[in-house]
Amino acid sequence: MTGQEERGGGIQVIARAASVMRALADNPGGLSLAQIAERVGLARSTVQRIVQALEAERFVELSGPQGGFQLGPELARMLYRRQIDIVSVARPFLERLCSELHESVALCMLNGDEVTALDRCVAERVLRVVFPLGTIPLPARDLAPGLAIIAESPELPAAWSDPELARRLDAVRASGRARDRNDDFVGFSVALRSPLGVHALVAVVPESRAEGRDDQIFAELEACRDALAGRLGSAG
Repeated sequence: MTGQEERGGGIQVIARAASVMRALADNPGGLSLAQIAERVGLARSTVQRIVQALEAERFVELSGPQGGFQLGPELARMLYRRQIDIVSVARPFLERLCSELHESVALCMLNGDEVTALDRCVAERVLRVVFPLGTIPLPARDLAPGLAIIAESPELPAAWSDPELARRLDAVRASGRARDRNDDFVGFSVALRSPLGVHALVAVVPESRAEGRDDQIFAELEACRDALAGRLGSAG
């Protein structure tokens, strides 16, 4: 076998392994070897060899006593490391945004039907909003960063398919901007797409300072988003 043939064979193996992992990602409850083979269009024996290799590297694991397979913990560990990466890269951008707006800002992600704040910068002002780190105890659909991220999702869970949410998401998609009002503060958010997934930048402003500032706040968020996306590498 020539070197070129060996490289071609290696690329084919990687492509087949990727197709197996995509099939498992689309079926979080797990699939049998026969089901995987049917979905990826490969012989069961070929799928078995690929799954065994992925299992040895912890990319695939048994899904239960029925003998099916699901994605393993190694992929989750790698994704977690990638989230840590985005926090370290985004930190100076958040600090600059906070300094320019003189308001509290945060980097968020969607976790199920809740928003998780990965990092934040709190404005050094007497009247300020202290954005909590970690999971925010409000439905994502009621928060500007949640709406910004959900609007980028190709499919919505059935529980989110209602006319009012659809109307709000259409408005976010049309403008690229999401806004919410909770108690005495207003949230402004834009989505950040990158090879690390979809996140959101959010500025949280006391209601007394929010009036008449929509365009200025969103412009600063968008400039920060574009600069950070360029740093991370754009995702089509």
